[in-house]
Amino acid sequence: MTKQSTVDKLIEMRLKSMSDGFITQMDDPKMKDVSFEDRFGLLVDIEYNNRKSNSLKPTSQISTTPLVGS
Repeated sequence: MTKQSTVDKLIEMRLKSMSDGFITQMDDPKMKDVSFEDRFGLLVDIEYNNRKSNSLKPTSQISTTPLVGS
């Protein structure tokens, strides 16, 4: 599997943060010395933390659409 097909599949599965982390890891020569388990764990942490962060953001999107029948 090529790097791009891996990135495409991660994005398709809505794992954008993980795909960004994967690209960063692949471009970082220092990551070649890190074990698979540690690299994978870092990717999972990136995705998890991003999702947690997004779920904590206030949802202040107030609808300006008038209600039907008003």
